[in-house]
Amino acid sequence: MTDDFYDQLGEGYDTVIDWDERLAREAPFYRDLFARHGVASVLDTACGTGEHAALFTSWGLEVVGADLSAEMIAVCRRKYAGQPVEWVQAGFGETFDALGRSFDAVTCLGNSWPHVLTDRDAARAAQDFAHLTKPGGLLVIQQLNYEAMRLRGERLMGPQVRMMDGQETLFLRIFDLDRNPIRFTMVKLTREADGWVREDWETEHRAWTQPEMTSILTDAGFRSVELLGDFARSPFEPSSSDQMIVVAHH
Repeated sequence: MTDDFYDQLGEGYDTVIDWDERLAREAPFYRDLFARHGVASVLDTACGTGEHAALFTSWGLEVVGADLSAEMIAVCRRKYAGQPVEWVQAGFGETFDALGRSFDAVTCLGNSWPHVLTDRDAARAAQDFAHLTKPGGLLVIQQLNYEAMRLRGERLMGPQVRMMDGQETLFLRIFDLDRNPIRFTMVKLTREADGWVREDWETEHRAWTQPEMTSILTDAGFRSVELLGDFARSPFEPSSSDQMIVVAHH
């Protein structure tokens, strides 16, 4: 995985996501999970522009946000200057070396895990997660369920329509699901006086399966791995669940 894709997006990433709607939908799940397990400290890996980390901080938790992208970490520091969040540039597999401490909960949200493309990198990242998670602590990984997307022929997310600098701007997220790894393309269309101007950013995703996730995390030392299909805690169904939410106990 490289950070180029997100370095190029920078603060533009926030324009693609309806954060108010998303956090309203997801927050009860994380707050209940953390409360039930007595979580006081959280590491949010692949933190992006820091929205989840800031949410967890608002609950009075000790929070660190880590991301491979230097630009994303710079965005976090600008957005949340003065807030008690530590921001660290570190990617999968190298975060414990950067921090040297462990947490009650480690999160990897926003469909970040599919950027891990190889078995070797996945094993390294899972071992890093194990070092970062205190004994008895939690690891939460949230990703899209690509198997269900393939079955439904669902390869487009959006459009998101925004006004940016006085210009109508559309964002599309396209998944080429017939490829392995999947090609993920972010498309930005800006209406200018003489027509639409298009910019594309591309990266690759791997469609990790339920058996693969269970095997990787148990091999890394997590004692139990539960998979959920949504934020209402429905059981994960490979052919129909929109999400694959992995909750692993250390």
